[in-house]
Amino acid sequence: MLHEILLSLSGHPSALFDSAPSHATSTPKHVDLLSPPETELLSSLGHLSRVHRRLRHHVARLAASHPSTVARAVATAITSYHLDRFQQKILDVESRILKQDASTVGAYNIVPLATLVGEFSEWTRVMEWLWDISNFILPSEASKKGDEPVGKACSGAELIDKLRAEAQTGYPDIEEAALHLSTVAESAWLRQLATWLLHGRLPSFGASDFFIEDDSSDELSFIVQHALLPKFVTRDTASSILFIGKSLNQIRSLPSTARTLASETSGPSELELLPIHVGYLSEVNAPISSAKLSEVIAKIRVSLSRNLLQHLLPRERIVDILFVLHQFFLLGRGEFAMTLIAEADERLRSRHRMPVPSKQSGGIQGVLLKEAEISQTLSRSFNVLSTLSGEDDHTDDILDLAIDTLHLVVYNPASHRPGTPGRAKDSTSILPQIANVAFNNLLLSIPTVLTMDIKSPLDLFMSRTDLEVYTNINAYLLALRRAHLHLAQLWRHSSLRREHPTPPGYQYSNIPQGKAILKRRRQRNNARARELRKVWATCAAAIFFLAESEAYFQGEVVQESFKHFLHWIENPVTTASSTSARPPSSSAPVSKQPPTSASATSSAALAPTSSKTTQQTQPHQHDPEALSLAHRTFLRTITLSLLLTDSQFTTLLHTTYTHIDLLTAHLTRLQTIHASLDAEEDDGFEDYSRDWAKEQKEVSVELDRARRRLDADLKGLVGRLRDIDGERLGAWGTKEDGGAGGDEGMYVPLRLGSVDRLLMKLDWGAGEEEDDVDANEVELLIR
Repeated sequence: MLHEILLSLSGHPSALFDSAPSHATSTPKHVDLLSPPETELLSSLGHLSRVHRRLRHHVARLAASHPSTVARAVATAITSYHLDRFQQKILDVESRILKQDASTVGAYNIVPLATLVGEFSEWTRVMEWLWDISNFILPSEASKKGDEPVGKACSGAELIDKLRAEAQTGYPDIEEAALHLSTVAESAWLRQLATWLLHGRLPSFGASDFFIEDDSSDELSFIVQHALLPKFVTRDTASSILFIGKSLNQIRSLPSTARTLASETSGPSELELLPIHVGYLSEVNAPISSAKLSEVIAKIRVSLSRNLLQHLLPRERIVDILFVLHQFFLLGRGEFAMTLIAEADERLRSRHRMPVPSKQSGGIQGVLLKEAEISQTLSRSFNVLSTLSGEDDHTDDILDLAIDTLHLVVYNPASHRPGTPGRAKDSTSILPQIANVAFNNLLLSIPTVLTMDIKSPLDLFMSRTDLEVYTNINAYLLALRRAHLHLAQLWRHSSLRREHPTPPGYQYSNIPQGKAILKRRRQRNNARARELRKVWATCAAAIFFLAESEAYFQGEVVQESFKHFLHWIENPVTTASSTSARPPSSSAPVSKQPPTSASATSSAALAPTSSKTTQQTQPHQHDPEALSLAHRTFLRTITLSLLLTDSQFTTLLHTTYTHIDLLTAHLTRLQTIHASLDAEEDDGFEDYSRDWAKEQKEVSVELDRARRRLDADLKGLVGRLRDIDGERLGAWGTKEDGGAGGDEGMYVPLRLGSVDRLLMKLDWGAGEEEDDVDANEVELLIR
């Protein structure tokens, strides 16, 4: 019986515990031969035997087929360490029995069953815990399809977090087993991490379980899956890990000539830095400390940036890209917005002047612009900008760079993922969530976006989500500028604002016929002026609101924030250095207007110094990842300050732009009707195909409706601005705008205050407007 028990505990099936029950009862046949105490003692050994056998088979299956290398390593450790220890325990007990050790064998060479049960009682809890862990890795009841398990298999990150949680227990044996398996799991995870950190490659096996995955939508693009990230890895550390691997991957993808040039100009190559980075990574041991891992990742990132990335992505190139983003996406170059809006309006007018196709099947396709025409709109705008510079002026490098990289394309939701800020689960989560209001459908007849090529190595600095934020800001600011220009152009319609053509001369007006004509024209013009007075008052109030809003958003928010961010880039934190051979450098001050070449702004002027100097300060160069994080913080600040995150305000603003377009369209049509009526009344040119008087009444009614809608829109906008100003911290985010600050050298965004500055200007201007217009006749909006 002892032999049968030991074989059963070793994992072999035994008739002692697994025999079939008799027909009469549900208990095995041999149980009738045992006393109740013996049956109870054998039941505990039988349970341990069955758990051991199931566990051994299950972990063998996990070690052979689980998709996670971390889970496979844990399953292998269960077999090779814990089950082997249990097997060794069985052999020790068997050896003592054979040697007739007094600790196990009693008088008359009898081995008490209670003693045997006591030898293995400590293993029952451990075996049950190991069985629970193996079922957490993959449930044992999961079905199998071929050689692959089918079921919900846990990831390596989930297993690591589970083992760390299980180590917090009051049972020493469970704690010891959990710590051992946790060490094994984290060591396997570190081997995966080393492949990415040292070589820039995804793990050859188990890449689907690694928290960095290849983005199939773009070449050399990788993203972070935070669901596969262990809890001891912070988001900032994960972002640095992604940056290091992407940098190595891009360096390896460079042509051999470019890599040779990089090694010659920037110092050691990535292979020469490999032993140094291996030494850094060897400092991280399991169990992994979050602080230690972050420290080591920071060392590798700084080493890589100082030795390789300064040549791959120099600061001058980043500054040039920032100037392109500021001048064209943030409309820092005002003439670009003017020419683009003018070209878009001309393109639409020319499209409407084309004859409508006779076939009805064409539908709206005959009115909508094609992609080639949209692209030509941007090209013609760039041509106009190029002609604004004289021949003696320096070459505009920023404009040339914009011509090569910027594109105006039709918005395609399939190609533009809904990863607007706050929705993408990656390192760009610092960006806020923009309101789901599209302003890209106002410039042309179809939604269009201004986009830019982000090629390697530029993607080390900015991501697609950053570019999507820029496209949203560009459409937002461009719609504001367009509405302002369209309203201002109404004052150029002479026949609407003044008597046109001019009255006849003095000689003609003295005769009775001339006096009658003058009287009739004066009465007609006075009637039209009284009819349009409310419209012009509303247009004036709308222009005032748009002008002040544009001055605040464009001048105080965008321009000042960009100057502050550029100053941080140009003036890095200085660190002490004992080298006396290299003179200190200081960055040139940032001018309000961007120079012809951004590289000239970012160049440093060397100051003479004495060779006797033994202690001096040197500027600490910002590495590309620090610049990228600071750039996202800058982008987040202006997004909040532009109120793009406020759904109510942006919805009201988009409705206002739509009603402005409707109002300008009615006024333009009314001008044509007035000209036709004047020609019919004064010169006798009658058009029997059109009833101009009837159309005038219809347009007047629609014009008054559009005016009232615009009045209500402006009231709603000012009211929402007051609500935002009252909410303060909730809508403005002043508590969170220093997300990148705190540490020395980190970027702290410019505090712009609340929207009360804009409201003060609107309130001050409203008083003057109310003095000029009779309050009983025209109700102004902004009070």
